[in-house]
Amino acid sequence: MCFRAISLLLFGALLAGCATDPGPKPEQEMEAAHSAVESADSAGAQDVEPALMTEARDKLEAAEALIGEQQNTKARHLLEQAALDAKLAEARAETQQVRDALGDLQARIDSLRRNLENQP
Repeated sequence: MCFRAISLLLFGALLAGCATDPGPKPEQEMEAAHSAVESADSAGAQDVEPALMTEARDKLEAAEALIGEQQNTKARHLLEQAALDAKLAEARAETQQVRDALGDLQARIDSLRRNLENQP
């Protein structure tokens, strides 16, 4: 029982220490998140995954606010999440583009087969 109480106190102290330690500004993470969102936009992710892109942008804005409040550790986590959301949206957009291209190729192949079958 005493061990559990001490463990809880130490855990609480650790959490309090993390909450008050702003850490260094997450400049690299900010740049990476902005870059990921821009790249996803260029890939057409807004059309394929609008909800995921909105999440990425919202996390980016929230992280910027946290940096203003000196909560850099929390901001860093949000920036990492924003970058991952944007990268996922970009990957899904690229996958959709490949599927569309594959569908076009399959339609051409089918057309060529019909033309070959109709020739004497």
